[in-house]
Amino acid sequence: MGKGETYSAEDIRALIEASVSLTSELTLDTVLQKVVDVARGQIGARYAALSVLNGEGGIQRFVTSGITEEERAAIGDVPLGHGLLSVLLHAGTTLRMDDLTQDLRSAGFPPNHPPMKSLLGVSVISRGRIIGNLYLTEKEGATGFDGRDEDLLRLLSTQAAVAITNAQLYEKLESLARLEERDRIGMDLHDGVIQSIYAVGLNLEDVFGRLPESAEDLKPDVERAMDDLSKVIKDIRSYIFDLRPQLSHVDDLPGALAQLVEQFRVNTLVTITLDISDPFEGAGGGEAAMALFHIAQEALNNVSKHSKATGVAVRLDSTAQIVTLEVEDNGVGFDVPPEGVASVRNGLRNMRDRARSVGANLTYDSSPGCGTRVRAELPVRRKEDAVG
Repeated sequence: MGKGETYSAEDIRALIEASVSLTSELTLDTVLQKVVDVARGQIGARYAALSVLNGEGGIQRFVTSGITEEERAAIGDVPLGHGLLSVLLHAGTTLRMDDLTQDLRSAGFPPNHPPMKSLLGVSVISRGRIIGNLYLTEKEGATGFDGRDEDLLRLLSTQAAVAITNAQLYEKLESLARLEERDRIGMDLHDGVIQSIYAVGLNLEDVFGRLPESAEDLKPDVERAMDDLSKVIKDIRSYIFDLRPQLSHVDDLPGALAQLVEQFRVNTLVTITLDISDPFEGAGGGEAAMALFHIAQEALNNVSKHSKATGVAVRLDSTAQIVTLEVEDNGVGFDVPPEGVASVRNGLRNMRDRARSVGANLTYDSSPGCGTRVRAELPVRRKEDAVG
């Protein structure tokens, strides 16, 4: 508590209610809104806001209380975390002032922003790490906030940190559960639905072979039905391939490629080989490995959807100077650039952007009837070349 300040029974009751309210929610957006609403109401401010950081130090979510949706829309984009907000987000401090506009660190307000003078803000800290900030403006019935308000907001920020961390963990668990469910659906489709359709196709083939000459007019219909079933199987396999989980990081590029190749083999039934140089010396993990993995993933996605290939070869080679990734198929190929095949063109553009982002060079070689080869070459950055 501030000097000479004491909690009233009403304060304590409100803190308990706030704690129960915040920790009883698991949905992150609901938790964030409750935090700002509780803080604004309990301390008596006209406005309240909460910023939550992403993993790179930028603002991931920005939640307000006391401002209508129309006012939010008129203000425009969320704050970028400059000025006084930067102090809260990165210095781990508390700000209390009667007129924030007079502070040299203030970055000012955008057009259509309501006028604000008094400010009380605290960093939201979880496990020693700043995860956001919580601030109030325009103390109601007074020219500024006092020590009691500051102490209460600090306590609320501690409760908010626990609630936010719990909600984020729950969000991750839900995401993991969704990925597992996607894998289960894919397995059910592959082992159940596709096998059943395949069995129907075999029965139709048997029927086709036993049709008498008097039923020659039925053969085109049976052939068309078998072709339709083959198309359905292909569509389901393509859908299963799209269900594959998207990796957010790669710690072991050879291992990640091995998993990707195995998923492709199971989901498409296309013959695929993987050749990795031994020893493998570079881009084992990190951003460069992630880019090469996504290039391989995009290339195999194009093979699955467009190439009609029966065989694919994935090669990963490394020397002390360069890492080379190749994905080559024996499919129908395309003209370069692939005119009229927008999705393939977009895929190549995505691969090119991925390569450029890590300083790699991407080339592709294809022509109608001759398959396609995608090649990415990544220079290995030696430690002595890095800037300290």
